[in-house]
Amino acid sequence: LKWTCFSLAGAPTSESTMTQPGMFLVALDVEGTLTPEAWLELQKKTGIEELKITTAHEPDYDKLMMYRINVLRKNGIKLQDMRDVVQSIDPLPGCIEFLQWLKSVVPRVLLLTDTFEEYAMPMFEKLGYPAVFCNSLTIDDEGYITGHVLRLRDQKRKAVESFQRLGFRVISVGDSFNDVSMLQAAERGILFMPSEKVVQAHPEFPVHRNYDDLRKEITQILDQATSVIPRAVKPRETRMWIVMANVSGTFAPEPWVVMQEKTGIKELGLTTAHEPDYDKLMKMRMKILRENKIKLADVSEAMAKVEPWPHAKDFLEWLAPVVPRTFMLTDTFEEYALPVLTKLGHPMVLCNFLESDAEGYISRHVWRMRNQKQLAVQEFQQLNFRVISIGYSFNDIAMMRDSDAGVLFNPSEQVVKAHPDLPVVRSFEELKEAILKIVQAPSLKRPLPDN
Repeated sequence: LKWTCFSLAGAPTSESTMTQPGMFLVALDVEGTLTPEAWLELQKKTGIEELKITTAHEPDYDKLMMYRINVLRKNGIKLQDMRDVVQSIDPLPGCIEFLQWLKSVVPRVLLLTDTFEEYAMPMFEKLGYPAVFCNSLTIDDEGYITGHVLRLRDQKRKAVESFQRLGFRVISVGDSFNDVSMLQAAERGILFMPSEKVVQAHPEFPVHRNYDDLRKEITQILDQATSVIPRAVKPRETRMWIVMANVSGTFAPEPWVVMQEKTGIKELGLTTAHEPDYDKLMKMRMKILRENKIKLADVSEAMAKVEPWPHAKDFLEWLAPVVPRTFMLTDTFEEYALPVLTKLGHPMVLCNFLESDAEGYISRHVWRMRNQKQLAVQEFQQLNFRVISIGYSFNDIAMMRDSDAGVLFNPSEQVVKAHPDLPVVRSFEELKEAILKIVQAPSLKRPLPDN
């Protein structure tokens, strides 16, 4: 059986790319799937019967939220009361162990939730701050919730479709009516602990009621290969920020600089900070490695020992509550990216792959998708995010040019001279200042799209 993967333009991409490991992304609902429903926990604390209604009972989310807001006002419950309740909520039993397992087999985990950033941050923190797409609330001067602002209607489905256009096969997991559209859009959709009303309405999805069975289902799916043709996405007004950062050179040493230091082969120290043609660089590297009898296993062993830059993890911990959506991207390979991201405690990286020949030598650098950094920026903007990109090299420039704001982190002098208009920082402290300046600015760098 042959599978064809479709790119952003709809043209088939490399057949071999579809067989590469790491091509899956898992999109998870939060409330009811990973944590108790916040509104039900508030109901338990207050005893207000009207708060028992959730999206499992009322699929019209706007109608449900206005009903809840009226109930809160009538009973004198403010935003801070909601925050206090959420602070006391623990993830569902087995959730943390499931997420730890999941990150080890699919290092791209995305939380898609219709909940609200104003009160849900403690919940995201307990889940380890994976990338979270959510909504926001409007609050009056007295602290009462007066309305809700959907960042993007049907955002879960549209997020799934965007990642499909970026070359991923998506596994979606949710429990309620408002998860159905993303389950239908994904290559594989799974209902987890749904109500009987949801099960009866959607018998097409497999149903699991504990994390052990969910693990087994996902394990089985990872052995399959499917594809869909993504649908068009229409942009809406942009509100929230997202950070996209190159890994190598920004948060950890360049993998090939590491190999140069390990082997003493000077030519391996050349990077995209010096030579922007990545294909040319990789051909040179593969030739040098073969001449020096260095195999893929040797490279993998060296990559497992790479340590992030000092203070890199501290920076990401600082960033999480400021912009709780960060994606790492690199044109390098998974053997480098995954060990580094594990040490950084970060769950999401978009990278490429290496292939070896029968002798074990690196024979090919496999592009999961060319220009993935730039395309990722464009897709997240279609999802109504404002994008801050962080990079340091020539191959980060296109990503930074398309972003709403870009920052060069400790770049080479060649990059600085070639792009003097881009802001430059030389430390993580300076990077914090630059990001705060961006997110606190009253306007965007460029106007929003007309459509």
